[in-house]
Amino acid sequence: MRMLRATIAALAAFALAPVAGSAAPSLPDFGSRTVTGSLGTGGRYIVRTYSGAPVTAIALWYRAPSTGFASKARPSVARLAAQTVAASKPLIGDALGSQVRAAGGRLGISVYGDTVSVDVVVPSPAARRIARALTSAYFAPVVTDGGFQQARKDVAQEALLESFNAEAVVRDALFGVLFEKGPHHYPALGDPKEIAGIPLADVRSFAERAFRSQNAVIVVSGAADGTIATAFAAGRPASDTFAEPEKPSAETLSSAYQPAVQPFDVAGGGYGWLGPGIALEREATAMDFIADYLFHGDTGTVSQAIAAIDPTAVVFGQFVTLNDPGVLFVAYSGKDAAPLQAKVDGGLAAIKEPLASSAFAAAVDAFQYHLLSDVQTPSQLADVFGWYTVEGNPRYAPVPGYDSGTYFAAARSLTPEFVAEVARKYLGKPPATVSLKPAPKQQPKASPPS
Repeated sequence: MRMLRATIAALAAFALAPVAGSAAPSLPDFGSRTVTGSLGTGGRYIVRTYSGAPVTAIALWYRAPSTGFASKARPSVARLAAQTVAASKPLIGDALGSQVRAAGGRLGISVYGDTVSVDVVVPSPAARRIARALTSAYFAPVVTDGGFQQARKDVAQEALLESFNAEAVVRDALFGVLFEKGPHHYPALGDPKEIAGIPLADVRSFAERAFRSQNAVIVVSGAADGTIATAFAAGRPASDTFAEPEKPSAETLSSAYQPAVQPFDVAGGGYGWLGPGIALEREATAMDFIADYLFHGDTGTVSQAIAAIDPTAVVFGQFVTLNDPGVLFVAYSGKDAAPLQAKVDGGLAAIKEPLASSAFAAAVDAFQYHLLSDVQTPSQLADVFGWYTVEGNPRYAPVPGYDSGTYFAAARSLTPEFVAEVARKYLGKPPATVSLKPAPKQQPKASPPS
């Protein structure tokens, strides 16, 4: 599934001309409730009608490395650039964040190794106006010193908070071991010291290249229809240098894994394996099933086993569907790491053997239910469409009512033998490992004799 790393920023915009039709790579037929099309200056859009509350989600998705386009990696530059644009006030009009807040909505920015998304959720009467404001702000990005200073402060605070999240610490460390070079080697948020060292010029350069309409996928979901596309800003004409969408960043996989040790206030650790890319749909779906069967918070066999021995412990497992390769990672933390690790090891060993038919059928039903329950709101739908489109396989998006999609067909085709085979193929290899090590407690100094 998509990676779950969303950060919220309630953070400038002016109107450009609406789009006209033009040629761009076509999207699959997502069914009668969905309208797809191309932006006049490049890029694509998906509008998914959603019955329910009068709420509309609008998301801009970009293929862009979190560390920037320069030869020197700058962790956090993508996050900093996205927030700077949202915080910078243009010559005319209010900042995008102010407009969203005034409409009663919220603005969110999410950055992953090689993708960036900016999304807003607003009451539907404001959807057209905010869609224009959002696309105007990012298709012609304004970067001011005031917006940059505010964004740098906010992103540094975010990075500090992330350093207290065991799951995030383990995940970032595992990706750093699995990928020797490339944006996935680095945490998307970096650390406050790195953020303080990023100059304004780098932020402006990144924004101008990454946030082009030619590089955009716009997803609208909720109380909206296809005519909202006429509200999108046209963006800048394509240049000879940047006429096409960005391609996936070059990644160098590690040839050997060295165990990583991270200081943390709670004991724990984790494992990571490289898995199938998004084009290998049935294998990728099997990896999603494995993560759900073992580590789902309510029904996962490992999650339940760990809760039985330590209700305060945390365990998380996810297959991150990426262009190529994907990654399955597991993180756990608690008072005593050893018994938690033993439960994780036991679950991973068991899934390499075929499950009994009745247990497997029930597990597949639960897996599909969990998928559907996670794609219910306009924001969730926009998230799923955007992720799978940017990663290069929109027809694989696990969206309710998308009958011609391939995800649920792959899920229904799973067998106990195939899942066990996939587990042995990818999880049978030595994993990347990380250990969380609390600092040793200092002994109180003895009082001098009186």
